[in-house]
Amino acid sequence: MAFRLSAIDRMRFTIGMLALLALAGCASAPDFTELTAQVEPPAGLEPTADAELQVQLRDAEGTLAATHITPRGSGPWPVVLRFDRRTLEAARSPQLAAELRQGGSLTHVTAEPVAVPGSGASPVSLPLAPRP
Repeated sequence: MAFRLSAIDRMRFTIGMLALLALAGCASAPDFTELTAQVEPPAGLEPTADAELQVQLRDAEGTLAATHITPRGSGPWPVVLRFDRRTLEAARSPQLAAELRQGGSLTHVTAEPVAVPGSGASPVSLPLAPRP
């Protein structure tokens, strides 16, 4: 004897499964947070019109988040990285680093990556130095 569902039972089953899938999707939705930083250029540096500043949040596994801005003025230049909070919680030794490109060439970098402080310690200061 075969198990048969009526049309109404099939519809209820389908709606129930769709609701379950929707709830499962909500459970794994990203929990976004923001990390603010101030990139501090050397005194007297005025970026060119084509300058591009990239700030990356990295750990041993690679890049966790990145942002690009066009810096204007003599700085400091504020940046905001937006990413899933769980990514940072799972990271080992997360660090921030910045690079400034002008005329297509890498001209300035953070001499050493800066460790990301605990929650609430924002903004992070990222000093730039001429590329060695």
